[in-house]
Amino acid sequence: MGFLLDTIKQIILENTRYEILMQKFTEPKKKGKEALMDKQTLMAFMKADPTTRQTDEEINKVGAYSQWIIKQYMGLQQGCDQAHGYDPKPNSPWTQCLVEKRRLFMEDLYKVTEDLLKFDYLKKTTKYTGEKDINKFQSTEQLYDAIKDFDISKEELTTTKAERVRDDVEVVHEDADWIVMVPKTKEASCHYGGGESRWCTASKSSNYYDHYSKQGPLYMIMRKADSKKGPNESRSHQFHFESNSFMNAEDRSIDLATFFNQYPELKPFFQDKFARYLDTSFGEKIEVRYPSDTVSKYISIYGFEDFFKRIPKGLKRLDIEYNDRQYGNDKKERPGFALPDLSPYKNMEVLHVEGLLSEIPESVGQLQQLEFISVPNNPNLREIPENVANLPNLEVLNIKQTPAKVPPALEDKASRGELIIIR
Repeated sequence: MGFLLDTIKQIILENTRYEILMQKFTEPKKKGKEALMDKQTLMAFMKADPTTRQTDEEINKVGAYSQWIIKQYMGLQQGCDQAHGYDPKPNSPWTQCLVEKRRLFMEDLYKVTEDLLKFDYLKKTTKYTGEKDINKFQSTEQLYDAIKDFDISKEELTTTKAERVRDDVEVVHEDADWIVMVPKTKEASCHYGGGESRWCTASKSSNYYDHYSKQGPLYMIMRKADSKKGPNESRSHQFHFESNSFMNAEDRSIDLATFFNQYPELKPFFQDKFARYLDTSFGEKIEVRYPSDTVSKYISIYGFEDFFKRIPKGLKRLDIEYNDRQYGNDKKERPGFALPDLSPYKNMEVLHVEGLLSEIPESVGQLQQLEFISVPNNPNLREIPENVANLPNLEVLNIKQTPAKVPPALEDKASRGELIIIR
């Protein structure tokens, strides 16, 4: 009889858990006070629990991990309390901190679902000997670290089959080692990316596929040999040019130059796509802040020589600088380049290259409109072409902290007040 009563109590508890949670978190505790969260947010946490029984419209039974997810969300305030001190006024540092932490939590909620799905599977197996009580995990990061090294096939965790989505993906490139695909539906994105990655566009519980795919194609770059590896081992990557997002399988940003140096066979396929950075940036004035801006991404992959081939002939100002915060004080780390033939750029008025220049060509003497040459902080630049002295409109030569030799003719012009040399 006692067992029967316990069973009845458990059934009643399960059936009323939804109402209990709704009352606790979405109804104000006192008149005039705000609720802890709105119903939509609480529903999102319940649906993020992979053990919740649900349809698209309603929740039939709250899952075993819902309260743990809620606890992680509610605990975000503690970090802001420690960093800024409790201060709920609008636009206070504390309020801004909490808003941002909650935003990121909701954006990454799909990862929590995937980790819980994997945890729920693993704790029922003998190969997992770690903590099996979800409440012992103090953060979502602790949960991920506990289960990330276990390789589990997609078939073990999901019922989605490749046959159902094979027509919903376009293979845009394939060679002996790589296959590059563009998924056309969320289901295809989940199927092909879900097992090997932590991308928000490949999660069954995420709507971010629609968000990104509306902006432009999502390129899933899969190493064929990695088809059975998990996110922490896979060499799969996802590129989305419209959002400037280039992620590895763990959904972390990558250094593009490093990636393409390691896998140069992929450079030809992506060149035109990266070139779009250039097409939207060029005009009479070009500014490059190497290596931090978008144009630099192209240069880091395909080089300065290819970059100059794409510069419009009507260019009036060229401004290239390196980011010394990126490279520090070690000048050997900086990439260096020689300017190409400049004769096509008859309209150029300002030439500024800082920190990256190794050589100025003789053709600079043909730029009759040139008014300003600025080449400071170039340790590898040793010489200024002699014919620069013949430029009729040149007003300033800036060689500050550059060991370049100045021709006597330029020194003479400076002594007569016809030219300013900044050293």
